[in-house]
Amino acid sequence: TSLFQSLTQTYGLTTHVAWRAAFAIVPAPILLFVAVLTFIFGQDHPAGKWSERHTLPAAALAAKQGHQIPLDHSDKKTTSSSESSKDEKDAEGNAAVSVRPVIAEEDLELVKSTVDVAINEPLTLKTTVKILTNPLTWLPALAYLTTFGVELAIDSQFAAVLFSLFSKKRPGFNQTTAGYYTSILGLLNLVTRPAGGYIGDVVYRHYGTNGKKAWTLLCGLIMGAALLAGGFYLQNTRTSGDESLSILMGVFSVAAIFSEF
Repeated sequence: TSLFQSLTQTYGLTTHVAWRAAFAIVPAPILLFVAVLTFIFGQDHPAGKWSERHTLPAAALAAKQGHQIPLDHSDKKTTSSSESSKDEKDAEGNAAVSVRPVIAEEDLELVKSTVDVAINEPLTLKTTVKILTNPLTWLPALAYLTTFGVELAIDSQFAAVLFSLFSKKRPGFNQTTAGYYTSILGLLNLVTRPAGGYIGDVVYRHYGTNGKKAWTLLCGLIMGAALLAGGFYLQNTRTSGDESLSILMGVFSVAAIFSEF
């Protein structure tokens, strides 16, 4: 908001241009910087390198159940090299070597959900169609849309709502002040997102997938109830004009917290 006001008041940009310039000046470079860091320091796969994805417990479980693990070009080269080495050793009378996922038996007991038995494979047209037509593909996106998407919607409009409600009631309550109050909702992410991840992990360890489903639904219900409460409060005080800033911040902060969980 401060940058927006600076662009409009100091540099004379229109509000239409200033908002777009503000996004290009601050968020865009941050996103590009994070993308570069991810590209440099990130892993190809939870197991590390893409070529090592078959060393996960999922691969050992699939092999144990008799499933064929498809190999891409790099895997085939590795397998061919291993087989060449095996043939050389066989010629010398040594024991044959087979390419198998190296996973301890006790690690297989840690498998609790389909996530644990998922193996990343090269994308093909057939798998693309299968993925896009599976309702489970869209479930995380819809859940994200109705949680973090709701928070973004609130963040984008809450400052304007506060400014329209309190600019004439409170001396010095300008657009910057409204932006500061609204930024509290975003600042909560520093605490609620790590806390939500930790709580989700604890619930999963004790109650499994069903526990995480229940926790997700509970957070969604609390978020929805808080949003309804805030909406009804604004509607009921619309005529009288006696809105309370503390009540609005409290109600919508609860909604933001449980949307971020």
